[in-house]
Parts: sequence; C-alpha cells; structure tokens
Amino acid sequence: MEHKKFVCLFAGQGSQYIGMGKDFYDNYDYVRTLYDEASSILGYDIAKICFEENENLNQTIYTQPAVVLTTIAIYEVARREYGINPTVVAGFSLGEYAALYAAGIFSFKDILYLINNRAHLMDREAIENPGSMAAIIGMDRDVLNDICNEVGNVVIANYNSSNQLVISGLKEAVNNACEIAKTKGAKRAIPLNVSGAFHSFLMHNAAIEMGMVINKVSHNQPNVDIVMNVTARPLIIDNLFELMMKQIESPVYWEDSIKYIIENYDIDTFIEFGPGNVLSGLMRKIDSSKQTYNISKIEELNILK
Repeated sequence: MEHKKFVCLFAGQGSQYIGMGKDFYDNYDYVRTLYDEASSILGYDIAKICFEENENLNQTIYTQPAVVLTTIAIYEVARREYGINPTVVAGFSLGEYAALYAAGIFSFKDILYLINNRAHLMDREAIENPGSMAAIIGMDRDVLNDICNEVGNVVIANYNSSNQLVISGLKEAVNNACEIAKTKGAKRAIPLNVSGAFHSFLMHNAAIEMGMVINKVSHNQPNVDIVMNVTARPLIIDNLFELMMKQIESPVYWEDSIKYIIENYDIDTFIEFGPGNVLSGLMRKIDSSKQTYNISKIEELNILK
C-alpha cells in the first residue's frame, strides 16, 4: 500500500472478545514479548485475560489494557512485516492511547502504565458515581443535545455518526432522555451494557487524577499527525496533557474527526486496527465512498500487500 495515503484507526472499548489477537501472539515472537512486557507492567497475566475463558475481560480495569495491547500488537505486526506508514492516525476513546503509541508520543511501557491508571480511575468513579449510557439511533445531534439539557444530568458522550449518538449520565436521566428522544423521532434508544457513565461529568474526578498521572510521564514529538477525540483536530503537542485529561470526561467527536481527516488530508483508505470492526462500520456510515478495511485477524493482513 506504499502508493496510497491512508489513515490508521484504532479500536476502542466495546470491541473485546475472548481470543482476540491470539493468532498474532502464536505466530510472532515479538508479539509474545509485548504480552510478557505488558504482564510485568500490569502485574497480572494479560495473555490469560485475552485468550482464556474468564469474566475479567468484561471489567473495565482489564478491558482497557487488553484492548489497547491487542491493538498495538496487531499494528506492530503490520508495521514490522509490511512497513506501513500512515498519513494520519486516530483512535476511538481508549483506542486513542494506541494512536498515541503509533504516533511515537509515548513508549510501549508508558502507554501501558497510562492505560492501566486510566482503567482503574474510571472503574473507581463508575463505582462511586454510578451511571449508565445509551445509544440513540436516527436523531439529529442538536435535537438530542436540547433533550439532554432539558432533562439534566445527561450529556452526549459519543458523536459516532450522523445516525448514531451515545448519551451518558445518571441512570434515571439517561432513561428519561431515551423516552423523550423516542417521542421526538429517534428510531431506537438502546441501553448499553457498560459499567459506568463514561465520557461524562461523572468521570470528572478520574480526569483530574489522570492529569496528575500523565504529568509524570515523558513524551516525544509525534512522528505523524494524530487527530484527537476532544477537539477533532490534529494534536498540538503543548496541549497533550490537557486533552488526555479532558478526554475521560468529554465527548468523543468521532464523526467530526473522520470528516476533518477527509476534508484536510488526501486519503485513499481507512484501516482499522484492533479487535472487532466497530470503526469500519461507523466509517461506512460517515462516508461510504472511502475504502475501509479492518485488521483483527492475521489473514486480514493481506490487504496491506
């Protein structure tokens, strides 16, 4: 794909499943080394969490490191075996941490340290400040934002596509917003199976503490543009810590990010790295004219030839 300009997209939470990344682990020594290093950093056997039947993978303290590690492992195989050189990168929610690694901003060790802290802080807030999330299908963002403001204690957390938005907040407020949305034209309102009200005001304390963690870690200048969740614009490195802190309690402007990339980069192809194909599906909703692929299994690397 050397002649093409392409975007690397990195998967986020909601993509996890038992066995994800195992074919890469089984076939590449350096991938096994990554898992060993990650286990040392995290303090538990991450390969067992990813590959063996267990209940832990659905807990955010394990899900976040597991998805980021899997995504980085797949990306590393693509980079080392096929020499991929993206024009720009972006990651959805926790996938932004894999994007920060791919952009050369943080080392592997530091990105695992950061995502482990993020996971524990968000899990703590989910327990101390319980909330919920719901997907709203087929509603204009401005109309839904008005509903959230009317109800209170609920916000739009994810701007996934023009047809799919996610709200987050106190459970009763989320339920009320869902009911009002359905009366005002939403096609569906689907409660999400998540442990907390992520990307909302209920994560504020986690965001503040994460800022303290981030400030202890050194970073590098990016070697490729990275479009950030909070701004839907390329990272200005001086704003890195602030944006990473805000990301935990602010909306993920995914549709806006993809549209910015399309409008400002001469891009042929979008490639999703990581478990599942959620971002590829969203990409087709945002702009079906672009070539879109996802690489979550070893045989899917063939598209890079």
